[in-house]
Amino acid sequence: MTRYREAGLSVGTFVATMVTCAAVLSVHGETGGGFGVFPNKDFPAAFRARPGTDVESVAGGPLIARSRGTFGWPGVEIRSVGHGGVWDWSNVGEVEVVVSNGSDRTTGIFVAVMGAGMTHQTAPTSHAVTPPHAIRTVVVPLAYDSYVTDDPVKLSGMRGKIGSLKASLDFTKTGCVDVFEAHGERNPRRSEFSVLSVGTRFAARKPKVIPAKDFFPFVDRYGQFKHGDWPGKIHSDEELAAARKTEDAWLAAHAQSPTPNVDEYGGWAGGPQLKATGFFRTEKVNGRWWLVDPKGHLFFSLGIDSLYPGLDTPVGGRETYFEGLSPAQKADGRSIFFVRENLARKYGKDWQAHYAAVLHSRFKAWGFNTLGNWTQENIRALRRTPYVATIDFSSRTVLPTWKSGDNRPVPNVYSEAFVADLKRQLETWAARIKDDPWCLGVFVDNEIGWSGCGAEAGAVAEKYYSTVRAVLKKSLPNHLYLGSRIHQAPGKVWLAAARHCDVVSCNVYEREPSYDLPAGAADKPIIIGEFHFGAKDRGHFIGGLQTVYDQNERAACFRRYVESCRDNPRYVGCHWFQYHDQPLSGRWDGENFNAGFVSICDVPYPELVEAARKVAAEIYSRRSGKIFKE
Repeated sequence: MTRYREAGLSVGTFVATMVTCAAVLSVHGETGGGFGVFPNKDFPAAFRARPGTDVESVAGGPLIARSRGTFGWPGVEIRSVGHGGVWDWSNVGEVEVVVSNGSDRTTGIFVAVMGAGMTHQTAPTSHAVTPPHAIRTVVVPLAYDSYVTDDPVKLSGMRGKIGSLKASLDFTKTGCVDVFEAHGERNPRRSEFSVLSVGTRFAARKPKVIPAKDFFPFVDRYGQFKHGDWPGKIHSDEELAAARKTEDAWLAAHAQSPTPNVDEYGGWAGGPQLKATGFFRTEKVNGRWWLVDPKGHLFFSLGIDSLYPGLDTPVGGRETYFEGLSPAQKADGRSIFFVRENLARKYGKDWQAHYAAVLHSRFKAWGFNTLGNWTQENIRALRRTPYVATIDFSSRTVLPTWKSGDNRPVPNVYSEAFVADLKRQLETWAARIKDDPWCLGVFVDNEIGWSGCGAEAGAVAEKYYSTVRAVLKKSLPNHLYLGSRIHQAPGKVWLAAARHCDVVSCNVYEREPSYDLPAGAADKPIIIGEFHFGAKDRGHFIGGLQTVYDQNERAACFRRYVESCRDNPRYVGCHWFQYHDQPLSGRWDGENFNAGFVSICDVPYPELVEAARKVAAEIYSRRSGKIFKE
């Protein structure tokens, strides 16, 4: 084992002693379509430590980076010894770096791929939230675009936009792979992580080049990208009708769940018989948390969110984006609901009823057993699939001391208006679901911006969760309190949530779920309220909050994520966000992700469907096998 140390450079300087070492770590390329970056698995590599970082190289093993707590961005840069000190990665789809966290606290490990002329502001960068002593894979996309224009085009109201040849990044002379933590200038601390391997995956996608002068309109009458083609794209009403006929036959042939031995709720009738209360509850069995369905059967919640035919896209000021706008749409700039229009074309006048019935049939055939957050009432009302209740609560009062932070404002938990608003919404729900065994539980709020509370976050969270629990249990005593779907929050917020929620919920957009309760928390189960993966190979300009190479990789990531939840003793379910793709031209806030299990034309993604069926087929046997062998 050889140790190297950054050579006394000032904080803020990214220059350190270069040390050449053979076989510091494995750097290799995956062959795909005759493509490979490095023909040999091991090769002479070099590295230089970032300031404040001590680095150990282990022959044939990992590269270990230790922060001395003097610099906010400790880490290590990895470079090629040969090839003129650079790599030609112009034919690489993505760079994959496997890291491990050697510290006793969760950390974010970042990877930047520094192509020709790039800075840390322009280089593609990804990260993985890595729990203590855990291993994670950080994937940095280099060439995922399916379409570009020859000259830049100006687009508004969209988060993901089409790229252009003139703005393309150059990876012919890639200078380094920079692996680091982001503590920040005000919070440098001691830490340790290891780089286990660096590799490349997939051939670079060669995008179709569209002349900018011909780009508008770029959204066809079905809401799809006009200038491309791909499997599952709809070109006519006749194709929509044919897609319906084909799927009806498939659903008839797959009328039973792929999960064996389940009851009507989707619980495991082939497993142990526990106490049946007539409602969903939780129980820890041999060290692992479970949901228990109304019949007393073990239940792992696999669901999908946003089950409604909404998702409008604004028209005003963007009339040139859309093909075939009606005179009325052009005149008043009203929004377009492409999903609704496509469903009406596909199912006719009574499309709402057909939509609800087909959705339940799909869920059963795909292996899903939970209708997630934001499910339309007529879908829940069929009582064919368990559902969660959604109190999308937004009090008229905001905590006076709250400063603008991530996500939604924190309500003024000390005001009478907060309690009154909460009671009114819960009483409305209670009139419909109080005695309904199909209700799995209740989410209240979503992604509250706890970071805006500063030092008082713990006290505010305690007041918030205790108040919500008291009001909820009075109105809905039979149903689980599923928390507020935490996205990011200080540890004290998690402690308060664990004290008062039956199940702590969080939204985790990562390759693998990493959240756990902090030390000292009450022992409670966790449910993932949102996760997804998206790609840019089916007419989208952006994949999502986790973008992957293509639909096959999207399906593989879905399966790995669900299996990771399934095997975690604390997790009792996970819900994919969302059912339909978002509009190509952006929803109200500009999101335009390839997030759906079905396209905007209501066509399921077969790769995802097959992955869901496979993971559902063994979800209880795998999870329970681990329990009863212990």
